[in-house]
Amino acid sequence: MEQKKQERQFTTLLTAHRRQLYAFIYSLLTDHTDAEDVYQRCSMILWDKFEQYDSECEFLPWAMGIAFYEVKNFQRVSSRDRHHFSEQLLNQLFERMQNGKSVQNVQLSSLEKCLKSLRQKDLWLVQQVYWERRKCASVAQELGLKINALYDRVGRIRSQLRNCVLRRVSEVEHAG
Repeated sequence: MEQKKQERQFTTLLTAHRRQLYAFIYSLLTDHTDAEDVYQRCSMILWDKFEQYDSECEFLPWAMGIAFYEVKNFQRVSSRDRHHFSEQLLNQLFERMQNGKSVQNVQLSSLEKCLKSLRQKDLWLVQQVYWERRKCASVAQELGLKINALYDRVGRIRSQLRNCVLRRVSEVEHAG
């Protein structure tokens, strides 16, 4: 019974932070295929080490620490390819990300709230263009729009989201 509870907790945490963890890995590798491979290996390692996870701490920083070392291991193994960051640069990036994680957390939670405040059709458009990475021409055709009209609409949504995030971050900074 305890095993099921642990599996459920792990699945919930990993699912909740999947995009952020993948984005972190991708920011260090800059290749989607490599990032996906490392993410998959990292997910298995996280499960293997989940008994060591302290539930009093945040999951994402713990997972990012493990992912960081998995990225380093991946780069060491594939070091023949010159398209990877040096280990020194990786360490610097990781330190900066760790120092800025509270700011990033505020920005991410603000973005999540701002996304929830979008009209349903605007949220769908964001999902198609950014999350699903569909080609704009395909989305424009599906909506019966000219491609420039779609670009304008996406641009307005991005501006709306940017302004919303900036406003929320500012509110948090002034409250704290």
